Amino acid sequence: MQTQITGKKIEVSEALRHQVEDKVRDLCKKYDLSPLECSATFSKDGPMIRCDLEMHLGRGVYVRAFEETNDAYLSLEQTIETFEKRLRRHKKRLIDHYKKRDVIYEKTPAFQYVINPQAEKEVEGEHPLIIAEMKTEIPTLTVSEAVMHLDLADAQAILFNNVAHNQLNVVYRRADGNIGWIAPSKNTQS
Repeated sequence: MQTQITGKKIEVSEALRHQVEDKVRDLCKKYDLSPLECSATFSKDGPMIRCDLEMHLGRGVYVRAFEETNDAYLSLEQTIETFEKRLRRHKKRLIDHYKKRDVIYEKTPAFQYVINPQAEKEVEGEHPLIIAEMKTEIPTLTVSEAVMHLDLADAQAILFNNVAHNQLNVVYRRADGNIGWIAPSKNTQS
């Protein structure tokens, strides 16, 4: 596996590249990971340098972490720590996820749209300005697996097909830090 290392508004030195590769290699060895792909991005905004690390572990499992400090090496160290915390927290469920999902791992094809809200005000009529349209897949998961995916991917929300009743559900991160779950109700009375 090769790690893609990029910089946005910052030059990534050879020493930093080697540091990232060593840390990722050690992380994969420690947790017995075989990621399909891995990327590290350093970006600079004023005096702060942000490090984003993402691994695709396969079967729709993405692990993401980021940290922002005034030093690239410190940002990398803190990002690796955050990444490891997520892996440790979900290690047992990740192992169970792979064992249980060897036979059945269904995904429903779908489309994902990116809408530019600033340009939407300028567009007259009822149609928003779509700036990207991508094919995506909606995984079939249990609620606990969906929460694990939400946490590992550091995402705000995940749409999934619930294994229990084969309906679309959403888990999302609430403003208070808790996890919310939206499931359709069969009771239509108000």
